[in-house]
Amino acid sequence: MEVLPRVMDSIRAGMRRQVDTPLTVPQFRALNFIDLSPGASISALAAFLGVSLATASALAERIGRVGLVRAQGSTTDRRRAELNILPAGKAVLERMRAQTRQDLAAALRDRSVPELQAVLEGIQVLDAVFAAPALAAAL
Repeated sequence: MEVLPRVMDSIRAGMRRQVDTPLTVPQFRALNFIDLSPGASISALAAFLGVSLATASALAERIGRVGLVRAQGSTTDRRRAELNILPAGKAVLERMRAQTRQDLAAALRDRSVPELQAVLEGIQVLDAVFAAPALAAAL
């Protein structure tokens, strides 16, 4: 149970070292969520991040001000704003994801083929167990 937090800490530290990015880790998580959930509401973003509506709204506003996302009124509910990633946000995400993949590859570089295969198989099991539809069904 201790290994996942250590892996995430390593990933977060690597992201903080990316000096050319305009994002904090929470902003990156928000941008990633918006990318994977086009049209998401502030409420959905808040639930994903585990923060209040006010915090999620302020975070979305900050990443919107720098041109990474756009909040626009919903066509079905005028009280709801829909969040969508903009091309500049997509570019930042892709750059950060690529660097994170490089960091993970470097960390695993000295592992044997059987160890790497075991890691891959473990990730595949976790993905199957915690995939959105499977997780929703389990709750």
